[in-house]
Amino acid sequence: MKTPQHAALALAFLLSACSCASDEPKTLGPGTSTALNKQLAFDQQHPLLDELLAEFVTPSGVRYADLAMDRGKLDRYLSVVQSVSPTELASWTRNQRYAFWINTYNAHILALIAANYPVESIRDLGGAVFGQVWDLELIPMGAHNPDGSGDNLSFGDIEHEILRPDFQDARVHAAINCASESCPPLLPEAFVADRLDTQLTGVMEAFLGDPSRNLIDRASDHLQLSSIFDWFAEDFELEEGSVQAYVARHGGLESTDWLSDAKLSYLDYSWALNDAGGAGE
Repeated sequence: MKTPQHAALALAFLLSACSCASDEPKTLGPGTSTALNKQLAFDQQHPLLDELLAEFVTPSGVRYADLAMDRGKLDRYLSVVQSVSPTELASWTRNQRYAFWINTYNAHILALIAANYPVESIRDLGGAVFGQVWDLELIPMGAHNPDGSGDNLSFGDIEHEILRPDFQDARVHAAINCASESCPPLLPEAFVADRLDTQLTGVMEAFLGDPSRNLIDRASDHLQLSSIFDWFAEDFELEEGSVQAYVARHGGLESTDWLSDAKLSYLDYSWALNDAGGAGE
């Protein structure tokens, strides 16, 4: 059952900036006018998302304070994404659909944080009161719900019911971002179909090569990996047989023979917000 707190969070998430004066908050979603949807026709290069990521994503995190005050590009991009019909989506290539869902996930995470900023952790937006944030039906794209219910999507729906089963590519775990310090960093550009394989390989190699998130120590024959490799071990094992074998293939290492016998453990995961503050901080 949805609580008043759940409804308030959903409303905060769905509200979008509007230049016109009105007593009622405006939403940009499937119910948007046909004229607006035609004006914001979908572009497979995801230019709006590409521009806002370049503007707000830094090596130290996301400038959420600035994004919260300047949501124009983000809201327009969400409107375009939310207006894509299942029929239109089905006509696209696999890589176009794959890039679409990665970008959709990441853009809605940004919108969630921007709508509720400041917040110390994305998990503070869920919790015991109304459930884990990943399970909340906050994304107004019910026409794409895999269960056919028409209910709004949750982040869990996109990750576990669409991205993982439909594309079966463990690199996705380095591409989607959960707005937390231990997440693979958000790529400062949109994922696009014509460069998707290169982008996915790049983010996974960068993630595995980041000593703040994964420690690969040949001297001690020890892999201390992100908890992501524990939580989704079945995805990595399905592709390469073991987590160690996956690291050997995707870690960008010069020597990999030692990895098959390496000790494997997992690092604690920081859910603190991946917040770079604002430009003036």
